[in-house]
Amino acid sequence: MEDDPTDRAEPRQVPTPAPTALERTAAEPDAATADLTLRPAPVPLTRPADRHEPQRSGAATLAFVAMPLAVIVVAALLINWLTSSAGQGPRAADATPARGEGQAATTASAGPTSRPPGPGGFGNLVANWSFERDLSGWQVLGPADVSREPQGHTSGSSALIQARGPQPGRIGLVLPKVAASVRPGERYVASAWVRSSAPGQQVVLRLVGTDGKQSARTTATTLPGLAWRRVIVDHTATAPTDLSLELTAEAVAAGATLLVDEVIVRRG
Repeated sequence: MEDDPTDRAEPRQVPTPAPTALERTAAEPDAATADLTLRPAPVPLTRPADRHEPQRSGAATLAFVAMPLAVIVVAALLINWLTSSAGQGPRAADATPARGEGQAATTASAGPTSRPPGPGGFGNLVANWSFERDLSGWQVLGPADVSREPQGHTSGSSALIQARGPQPGRIGLVLPKVAASVRPGERYVASAWVRSSAPGQQVVLRLVGTDGKQSARTTATTLPGLAWRRVIVDHTATAPTDLSLELTAEAVAAGATLLVDEVIVRRG
């Protein structure tokens, strides 16, 4: 007996059951867990070599070498300046001296330095030329008193001669034998700075030989106030002699004063 085709049952597909929540949870990773997944670290970028590095290094080396050189150069210049300053001595002010009897004195606008030449320096024959300590070597002329005055021309003091006679008279200073054993033809130049309490005072500077047989003199007038004036005279010997220096003021009234400073006598 043959089977009836209608009696044959058609195969049916069994539906797949939907996954449960637990199965979905197990199959799908948790978001929090997914965030913890390690990711590869970024590869750091390689910094290109700085092309200015050699230049900076060279500049630093140059500065390191240049600084000591600059210090050496400055020190050398300073030493050179100090050496040249120490080697330069003071120079006396130059002026053309008057010649012969009765000629007017020559004055200079600028006087000697604060350290005029002493004995042996620039040929000055006057040992006590600026009266800084005392009046040794000098002698007073006429009725007068002599003392040191703490106001010199450029130095600290000067010699002050004050007349004390009842009548105006001739007063001053003399330096005996400032030049000894002078031979014929030798020339000597003398100078001094003077001022007085009475402006217009006539002052005479002389170089005089032994017994007054030969001499040269010049006359100057003192300036007003505290201004100093330079008096200069020169003498050329005509015979062997000793020369003395005289500086005097004529007709000085009692109490009036004459001040003298920086006396220089030189040969030549």
